[in-house]
Amino acid sequence: MIKTALILILAACAAGFQYDTCNRLFTKKGWTCNDDNLCWYGCLRGKCWSQCNGAGAIEWDGPAGTCNTRYHLNTNIEWCWLTGHVTCTSNSDCEAVRDNKCQGTCSV
Repeated sequence: MIKTALILILAACAAGFQYDTCNRLFTKKGWTCNDDNLCWYGCLRGKCWSQCNGAGAIEWDGPAGTCNTRYHLNTNIEWCWLTGHVTCTSNSDCEAVRDNKCQGTCSV
């Protein structure tokens, strides 16, 4: 009985973490986590990009406007270029546009 209760408590705690931070699978990629919307973002080839929900939106039950913190396709996230014509050389250069909308489609 106690063992079952402990397992249920641990499962509930683990499920709650999915809405606390960006997808933990990608923490070692060097990207920056937007704590406001749980999306990874960064600088690539002089342009700012952000994680987005394409196919991952189908099974995402998190708060509206947040990125899926579980979904990945063969360890790749869905992403898009961000609007706001900011040139960048590092992830920190994209902080001002990290909440902007996608410029084009969300893809892998």
